[in-house]
Amino acid sequence: MAQKRRKEMLDKRRQRRATLLCVLGGVGAVALSAAVCLLVFGGGRPASGDAPVSVEAAPAYDASQPFSAADLTAAQLDALRAQGKMTVSDGPRGVSVGDSLDTLLSRFPSSYSGAQPDEEQILYCADYFENANGVMTVLPPRGLLSVENSQITVTLLAPTSAYPPGTRENYGDYEHIYCRFTVEPDGMTVSGIALGIER
Repeated sequence: MAQKRRKEMLDKRRQRRATLLCVLGGVGAVALSAAVCLLVFGGGRPASGDAPVSVEAAPAYDASQPFSAADLTAAQLDALRAQGKMTVSDGPRGVSVGDSLDTLLSRFPSSYSGAQPDEEQILYCADYFENANGVMTVLPPRGLLSVENSQITVTLLAPTSAYPPGTRENYGDYEHIYCRFTVEPDGMTVSGIALGIER
């Protein structure tokens, strides 16, 4: 009997917590929506002579999280779906042509330990495993840094939606976006940024 009462009390407590979380989540969503509306619509028009305000700002990011579709603006995603790939001067997370390799690596998870000629280094990945043919496979979301003929390339790859449970060797059956940064070895600066989508 006492156990039944204790279970009922725990269930009620859990239900109150869940209700409170739902209410707080709803209030947070409303506050976020209001803030976005104020930013987009409430700023008014710029005074004559002022630069126009960009309606679509770069998405916020967390440097400890891997590259994902959330790092691209809606306009970039639409363009990628229409064109398949494009080059840009201003890439995800505010990395632009001319920025240093250190700046680039600071905006994404990284285990970078220095580039060596003709090698590939895993900056981050969801998982890695050896397939049936003995080839090491690195599962996205992933970041790879490669050096070939003194050319440094950082390639970020991410699925556009979560893989079904158990997806490993057949991850290539799903849609992915990529961002490829080319880095000039002389100044160790970004010289090119390419975005693409693979179906």
